[in-house]
Amino acid sequence: MPWNDDDRVRTVVGIAFAVLAPVVVAVLLVPIRSEVDNANLALLLVLVVVAAAIFGGRRAGAVAAISATLSFDFFLTKPYLSLKVETSNDFETVLILLGVGLLVGAVASRRRRAERERDQAADAIEHVHRVADLVARDASLDEVADAVTHELRVLLSLHDCFLEFPPFLYARPRLERGGNVDASEQRWFASGIALSPDGVELPVLERGAETARFVLVGNPDVSVTIEERVAAVALADQLGTALALADPTARDRLTQGPRRD
Repeated sequence: MPWNDDDRVRTVVGIAFAVLAPVVVAVLLVPIRSEVDNANLALLLVLVVVAAAIFGGRRAGAVAAISATLSFDFFLTKPYLSLKVETSNDFETVLILLGVGLLVGAVASRRRRAERERDQAADAIEHVHRVADLVARDASLDEVADAVTHELRVLLSLHDCFLEFPPFLYARPRLERGGNVDASEQRWFASGIALSPDGVELPVLERGAETARFVLVGNPDVSVTIEERVAAVALADQLGTALALADPTARDRLTQGPRRD
């Protein structure tokens, strides 16, 4: 998936930690290497791999597993300060450390990704809830439209977002109710798709009929999950509900050209 600045910094720091931390820990274990069983020393390095995967993700976990294996071999197995392995038991421990490190790192990374996806889904629901609260409190149509525009911009990390009423000047790829985008070309990532910077239309339905649309000007470097896209549809539906309840004067005022926040 594409990264924002925080993700990029976190991943770079995580990989740096994955490279250096096993070396540092292995050096700190040198004074006790003759007193502690090698299997226990290897388990301490596995903890470093887990920490790297939790903080930096799958790549950091894999790098940490390799760094931990090499550090264990170099500093903690005979002959010391060499990548040679003297005994079959040490060789087995090295292989187990690498395998367990990679496996545990992958599991820790997957858990971190699942937690992040859960937080994203909860955040998407919160965007819809804020607008639903405005509609429930009988806020003005202008307030609801501005709120939906703002929430869409934040939810989908858009470059721009504005509301249009017919007649529409340009045909654009459409964000369907199920969250799919009917574009012939899309940029796919592990967690979703990027919305086109040329604009994607999100219909606003009033009693089942399309009476307006939002134009979503996407960021090509930001992935938008299916949950976020479905939440965007729900946000547009909130405006559709407000339109159905609004008086003609409020509707006329809202339909005077594109609205940009």
